[in-house]
Parts: sequence; structure tokens; C-alpha cells
Amino acid sequence: MPDNYSLYSGMRAMGATDLGWWETMTEPDDQHREYHRPRFSAEEFLRNQLLLDGLAMCVPMAHVTSVIRREQLAETVADQHDVVLRAIRSLLDDGLMKIGDILGASDERVVPWDLSIDAAMDRLRDLFVDHYDEPALWDLRIWLQLTPEGAQVAESLVGGQ
Repeated sequence: MPDNYSLYSGMRAMGATDLGWWETMTEPDDQHREYHRPRFSAEEFLRNQLLLDGLAMCVPMAHVTSVIRREQLAETVADQHDVVLRAIRSLLDDGLMKIGDILGASDERVVPWDLSIDAAMDRLRDLFVDHYDEPALWDLRIWLQLTPEGAQVAESLVGGQ
């Protein structure tokens, strides 16, 4: 099946001169453009999604990256890393989530890294960004869990929807 440009070119080649209607029909609909604008920045969207997902489970980095890809929050891998690092940093700074390892084979409880937030972010950057091509080092080895304050904020997000 020919694409729109081929159809348009073919119509022009056959001598059609008044194709304004075609051009109008194939241009973006400006009156609906605002409905397609994101309501939140990529960082805010990811932050809220992690809070909501944290109500149901501890969140592995594999899930974080799947949200980024599924929602198309960033175009390049470098942009994905930036969004992830900023969102997680804000959650840690605000005391809404903790970052660490899973205790045993259960995904019910995260054992927080015994590090300052700066040191935890350095560790996250080393494992997730610097070794991104080695997902076994981070996908199911770095976990996030809501704090009690984070659970309250997440519940308020559910109530606000």
C-alpha cells in the first residue's frame, strides 16, 4: 500500500492542482495537539509511576527501565539514564523510597544500602549507567521500596486519580 507522500506525489503528477484539502487532511490537528502533550515531565511521570507501583511490590531496576521504554519517556539511552537518575534521586532525597538489595529470594523487603544518598547514587550510576550493557549487574540486583512516607504519598496519588 503506498504511503501518503506517494499518493500526494502521484496526484500532483497526474495534474491535480488544488490539493489544499489533501494537505489539510494530512497535517497534524492543532486543536487536539494539547491533549497529546504530557501532563508531567518524564522525571515526574516516572517518579509517580514508581510510587504507584511501589504500593504493590518492591520495584527492581528492570521494571524502572520497562516503564521508561513503554511510556517512551526518553529518546536516547543517555536521556533514559538521566531521567532514571533524577527520578530516583528525588525519591531518595524526599524520603519516599529506599534503595538496596532484596533479602533472600523474596521480593517483599529491600535491605537498604548502608550508604549516604550521594554514595548510593554513585553506586547506582556505576552499576546502572556505567555497566548498562551488563543488565545482570543491575536489572534484578537493585531494588526500590516505598518508605511509610512514600506509601502515604502513593495513596494520595491513587486518591487523586
